[in-house]
Amino acid sequence: MLAINMVASLIQFAINLGIGFCLTPFIVNKLGAEAYGYVGLANNVINYASLLTVALDSVAGRFITVAYHQGDKKRADRYFSSTLAADCLIAVILILVALPLIADLDKIINISPHLINDVKLLFLFIFIQFVITSVSTVLTVATFITNKLYLSSIANALFSIVRVLVMLICFGFFPPFVAYVSFAAVLGTIVSVILNYFYTQKLTPELKFHKTMVSWKTVKEMLASGIWNVIIKLQQVISFGLKLLVANLAISPYKMGMMSIAQTVPNMILTLFGSVSSLFYPNQTQYYAQGKKKELIAELRLGMKTCGFFAVPIIVTSLIVGKDFFVLWQPHQDTRMLYSLMLITLSGFLVSGAASTLQNVPLIVNRLKLYSIVWLLFSLLSLPVTLLLLKITNLDIYAVALVPTVIEIIANIFFVPMYAARELEVNVLTFYSIYFQYVIALLVSVFVVYSFKFFFRISVTNWISLILACIFYACVALAITLLMLLNKSERLRLFKKISMKIRSNNVR
Repeated sequence: MLAINMVASLIQFAINLGIGFCLTPFIVNKLGAEAYGYVGLANNVINYASLLTVALDSVAGRFITVAYHQGDKKRADRYFSSTLAADCLIAVILILVALPLIADLDKIINISPHLINDVKLLFLFIFIQFVITSVSTVLTVATFITNKLYLSSIANALFSIVRVLVMLICFGFFPPFVAYVSFAAVLGTIVSVILNYFYTQKLTPELKFHKTMVSWKTVKEMLASGIWNVIIKLQQVISFGLKLLVANLAISPYKMGMMSIAQTVPNMILTLFGSVSSLFYPNQTQYYAQGKKKELIAELRLGMKTCGFFAVPIIVTSLIVGKDFFVLWQPHQDTRMLYSLMLITLSGFLVSGAASTLQNVPLIVNRLKLYSIVWLLFSLLSLPVTLLLLKITNLDIYAVALVPTVIEIIANIFFVPMYAARELEVNVLTFYSIYFQYVIALLVSVFVVYSFKFFFRISVTNWISLILACIFYACVALAITLLMLLNKSERLRLFKKISMKIRSNNVR
C-alpha cells in the first residue's frame, strides 16, 4: 500500500509541477509580475485566516483515526460529526468578517489603481475556496484511516486538471484578469470535494453526520489539543507567510511579484516533502495507537530516509541548473534576482528534507504545547530582524528571504530531532545519524554534479538541453543518495523488492 500511495503522490506532484511551470510564465506574460504577486499574497492571507480553523482540523483526523483503530466506532462518529458542525459554524463567522475587509482591500495593502477591482475579485474567490475547503476537510479522513492516500492524490490531481482547464479557457477567450486564477481554484475544489465525499461513503460508511452525535464537549477536547497547532501555524505565517506582505508594504509590489515567482520551485519541493512524509503518517499514528514503539521509530527513520532520497536529486538539480531555468522560463524578468531568491530559500532545505517527517511526532503523541511555543519564539524573531536588516543594510528583498531561512535551519537542527527523541523516550541522538547521512549525500551530490558540469562543459541553451541536463544530474544525485543514505541491507531489500516486482509482472 505504501508503494501505491507513493507512486500516486509522485504522479500528483509531477502534475502540479508541470502545471506550475507552464502556467506561471503564461500568467506573468498576460498580467505582469506585479499582478501575479497578488496571487501569492492572497494565498498567504488565507493562511492567516486558517489560524481560526487549524486548531480543530489539524487534530480531527488524528482523533478520528485513533478511535477508529481502537475499535470505538461510536466515538469516531462523534468526532466526525462534531468536527463538521464546528467547521460550518466557523465558516459563517469568517464570512461575516472577511467580506467587509475584501471590500476595503485597497485601503489595507498597496494595489495599483488599474488592478483594484481585479485583485478584490481574486481575494473573494480565494476566500470562497478556503470556506469550501474548511467545511469539507473532515471528508478527507476516510483515505487517511484506511491508508489509501492514493485516492486523495487522485482527487488532488483532478483538482489541478480542472483548475488549469478553467484558467486556459478564461485566459484564452476573455480579457485577462488575475481573478481567473482563484475562480478556477474554486471550481477545482468543488470537484475534489465531491470525490472526497464519495470516498467517505465508500471507505468508511459508518462515519456519517448525525445531529445527535454533535458534542461541543468533544469539540472542546479536540481544540484543547489543536490550539497548539494554531501557534505552530502562526509561526509558519510569521516566518514565511509575511514575506510577500513585507515585500509589498516595505519594498514594492514589483519585488513582491519577483519573490512570488522565485518561490515557485521551493514551494513545490516543500509540497513534495509534505506529500512523502504524509504517506508514513497513517502507519505512524496506527503504531502509536497500538503501543508499537519500536515499529513507530522504524517508520519515522524510514520516512526521513525516503524524504531525503527524493529531496536530494531535486534540490541538487535546482541549484545547478536554476539560473539557466529562469533564463528560459522568465526571459523578460530579472533572472539573477529570481535565481538568488530561490537559492536562499533552497539553502533551508539542507536539513528540512530530513526533518519534515519528525514534525509529525508532536501531533502523533498529542503533546504539542512545548513544541509550538518554541517554534513561535523562533519565528517571532523573523519580522523584527527582517525590518532591522532592511533599515541598516542594502540587502533589500534578499533580507526578506534570508531571515526565515536561517531561522528554519537553526530550529530543524537544534530543536526538532531533540524534541522528537524526548517525546518518544529514546536517545537524543537517535535521528541525527540520518541527518548526517542526508546532508553529506546532498553536499557530495552538489560537488560531483557541479564537477560534471564544469569539466564536461555542459551548457543549457534551450528547453531540450535543460531537460536532458536535469535528467542526467538527477540520476547522478540519485545514485549518490542511494549509496550514502541507505545502508547495505536497505539497498538489498530495495533491489529485492524491485526484482520481485519485475518477476511477478513477467509471470503475468
